[in-house]
Amino acid sequence: MGQARPFLYMQDEMKNGNCKGDAGGSLSVTVVIPVFDSEATLGQCVASVVRQDCAGLEIVLVDDGSRDGSGILCDEWAAKDDRVKVVHQENRGRAAARAAGVEAARAQWVCFVDSDDALPPGAVSRLLAAAAPDVDIVLGNGRLLGEHFRERIPMCDFRHLAVRGEGPIGVPWGSLFRRSLLSNDYVWDIPREIYMGEDYIFWLRVAFGTEKPVAVVHANVYDKGPDTTSSRFVWDVGYALAVDRLRREAIPAGEHEAYLADMVADRMVNLMAVALHQPAREWRRSRFYAEWLADVARAGFEVPRGARLYLSLPFRWMRKAYSWLSDVKQKVIGK
Repeated sequence: MGQARPFLYMQDEMKNGNCKGDAGGSLSVTVVIPVFDSEATLGQCVASVVRQDCAGLEIVLVDDGSRDGSGILCDEWAAKDDRVKVVHQENRGRAAARAAGVEAARAQWVCFVDSDDALPPGAVSRLLAAAAPDVDIVLGNGRLLGEHFRERIPMCDFRHLAVRGEGPIGVPWGSLFRRSLLSNDYVWDIPREIYMGEDYIFWLRVAFGTEKPVAVVHANVYDKGPDTTSSRFVWDVGYALAVDRLRREAIPAGEHEAYLADMVADRMVNLMAVALHQPAREWRRSRFYAEWLADVARAGFEVPRGARLYLSLPFRWMRKAYSWLSDVKQKVIGK
């Protein structure tokens, strides 16, 4: 990729450092960390961010009504590092906490870090090296998309990937966003009871909010902590239908046909999660399942053989066993 013009921001407030844009211009970023009852992991998380070799770094900790000592820890970090500022608010959920962080941010670029995760050394610099005036999104951990997706993805192609939730798409952390793209209240207007799958809704809203291509970083820029949310969450058809409605609304109505096959593939993943937690007699009689079957036919979508077998199993214990064996197989292949 050729060198891009520098994007200058608040140079008088920047410190010397290694976080440089192309042609030597400094780029600034705000790291937003939503915090809720994260006393055990917050210190390691924030430490990984303050150690980033980046000039003009701003860190916004959003204490989302924590009930433990997280709020005090946030204030302690702000007292010892002038790059850190804290927002305290009543508990409103992750999307609202991220929105509050964006509202408090001053930099042109924003990235998100969850309070039980961390940034590897040089992560922000790698993301900012790919930032340029003609992009609004820098996708981190792009290696998970495969080697055929290189330095830029046209937005018309990226939207199909976003609807399917491919690779690292589907989580807000590990990427970089132009702050103006996130300043629209619609991006964050997600009911707080939607706390599993809400990040896909976020991605769809930002992807359909810009026409600029997406820059891709083919390096590890995020260290994910243990998954505690999805392991506790129990999908049911009512929840899956609610998530599906919000995802559909994020895609302009006139473009639904163009993304129908992608929407079917995405809903198939949610259906398989539902089938893992609910008896077949419940989800097979549901509106969610009926609408999915109708769209499978409309799109001429070929359901993969493994998914067909999984959904045809009559008992939930069989589907759980199948899922476990598939996970084991994937781990073995991955090694």
